[in-house]
Amino acid sequence: MKELITKLLNIVIFVFIFSGSYSQQELSGIKAIRLSDLESYVSFLASPLLKGRMNGGEGLELATNFIATEAKLIGLKPANNGSYFQQFTVLQKSYDSLKTIIQISDQGKSPVNLKKPFYQLIPTGVFEMELEGEVVFAGYGINSDKYNYYDLDSISIRDKIIMIMNGAPIPDNLDNSAFAEPMWKTVNGLYSKLSTLLNLQAKAILVVMDPKSGTESIAEFDSGLSEYLKTSIYLKGNAQQVLLFPGNTRVIYIHREVADALLSGSGHSLEELQRSIDSSLKPQSFLIENKQLKITSVVKTEEKVLKNVAGIIEGSDPVLKKEILVFSAHADHMGISEDGRIFAGADDNATGCSALLELAHAFSDLKKKPLRSILFLWVSGEEIGLFGSESYVNNPLFPLANTVADINLDMIGRTKSRADTSDANPMTGPETVFVISDDQSSELNKIAAEVDKKSILIYDYSLSDKNNPLNIFERSDQYIFVQKNIPILLFTTGLHTTYHTPDDTVEKIDFKKLELITKDVFKIGFIIANNRKRIVVDNPFSSW
Repeated sequence: MKELITKLLNIVIFVFIFSGSYSQQELSGIKAIRLSDLESYVSFLASPLLKGRMNGGEGLELATNFIATEAKLIGLKPANNGSYFQQFTVLQKSYDSLKTIIQISDQGKSPVNLKKPFYQLIPTGVFEMELEGEVVFAGYGINSDKYNYYDLDSISIRDKIIMIMNGAPIPDNLDNSAFAEPMWKTVNGLYSKLSTLLNLQAKAILVVMDPKSGTESIAEFDSGLSEYLKTSIYLKGNAQQVLLFPGNTRVIYIHREVADALLSGSGHSLEELQRSIDSSLKPQSFLIENKQLKITSVVKTEEKVLKNVAGIIEGSDPVLKKEILVFSAHADHMGISEDGRIFAGADDNATGCSALLELAHAFSDLKKKPLRSILFLWVSGEEIGLFGSESYVNNPLFPLANTVADINLDMIGRTKSRADTSDANPMTGPETVFVISDDQSSELNKIAAEVDKKSILIYDYSLSDKNNPLNIFERSDQYIFVQKNIPILLFTTGLHTTYHTPDDTVEKIDFKKLELITKDVFKIGFIIANNRKRIVVDNPFSSW
């Protein structure tokens, strides 16, 4: 009995010493995460020098070179056969501006050629086309019993091109407006119209910004959407992805100058038509007589070489070091708008990239390295289709079968402001962070929950629902790992109103909150990397 008690006592002492040493280890790593470092990294990555870190641009090249240099200084080993870079190639299609023409023909007059850019929403992407036909002005393009308003009832649009304004009627007295819902001011209002319009067999639907919007093109109204639509980019070797809707009707955003040229000589202007509709709440739809519109687009294709940055800390256990925990964040952003404004991308995603650098500091500073290896992966191509992460999982630097989890950081530096009040802009407060889990591993969720219990931060899982209309679950790089049955956690502070705008700038970052999130992510990663038992995937994606 005495011998048994002695053995049990020795086990208890061992466990106490072991757990205590790991607490000290963890603490030494956390101390390496500094607010001042995070501020320095974000400020550089979001500086005008990097010109918005556009894929294929010199700004992203500067960013990835900077990250690789910092990774080397921190002490990460290059993960790709002596290199910190993993290259991949994308094909980019765009309209040839010299050969792409909008032509308006008026009987008895010379055709007018316009070089204003257009953006095709449906089918989404850049394609060669030749579109020609008569044009019908159809007001706002709304047919609705709910509002007792019908732009389309008195006209035939079959096999014709129709031109509509964005939005909905806005009388001077807004209190009496049937169209007061916020959706009419967003692209969601257009989707509501399309549910009717796409069934009417028009050749095409032209969407023009209404005069009251104060903008002349979608590039001014929603620069993020126009940047997305102006090119089609896909991984070399893959097919071009096309978003199709029923029928063959094209939906194209045009410039106000094109609308004015079409209406010239009709006795109407767009401004006058809008005033008349808004004041009377009665349609003013009509065929623009003696006019023909022809759009001819010619597409050019370019190859662009992009690169991920990958650095690794090798595990200390001779067996478990073959297993890999991945921390990921995307380094790319949206470049420069057509009117010359820089998309700084301070939150999206200079914050995530900076947090990864500090996590690398923290794990590198540990006297005893974690049992498992840790891969720090800064990917490119996220903004154009998650291509960097897809390229990685298609050509992994370490076997995916040995990858235990991916923790992805995307937009983790903002706190809810007064502007962030709609369902389209879910944001977290100063001590809250959204956590997206795919629920592939209940054990991974428990680890996050244990860290949350001791944290200042509150983890909000409300956006984790895979059926959430914002679809956060599939919109960042963690989703590529999910599809390979690798459990994930995504940390994000939410979708603020400056998301994908030039106003996502450094001075709006809450660096204290960014520091807290980075420290919590370190704690979660520390547990995963040091547990002798690999986390179990009890609900793999392949079984869904």
